Amino acid sequence: MKNIPSDEEFAKADEYMEKLDSNIEKVNENSLQYFNEICPIHSHNFYLIAEEQMKFRAYVFYKKDKDIQVNKDNGVSNKVEKFVYKELERLGRGKKGEVFVVFEFDSDENVNTNYEGDYYLRMR
Repeated sequence: MKNIPSDEEFAKADEYMEKLDSNIEKVNENSLQYFNEICPIHSHNFYLIAEEQMKFRAYVFYKKDKDIQVNKDNGVSNKVEKFVYKELERLGRGKKGEVFVVFEFDSDENVNTNYEGDYYLRMR
């Protein structure tokens, strides 16, 4: 039984990962900048991860737990969602009806309290 991928399989996997990550860094950068502009007091961080070619997970982190509801109610969270879809389309990842994004709104306060400040553990 052969468990070690061939050079061709490694090359195919590298090509797939490169395609999967295409423009994700730019969407992350632009989305975080937008988030900070529209919510300078409560914004903390933003991460977008490609799970599949047309499926993404967006993590929007406010500073405090209470900021999550405040910014849902005042429309900031909705604006961030719309912006992410526009950026995905603008950068060639697909239109809103073609891509699927799961948004998770959380806080730095929660990550520090429940994950010892480890964002990797939080986003697993």
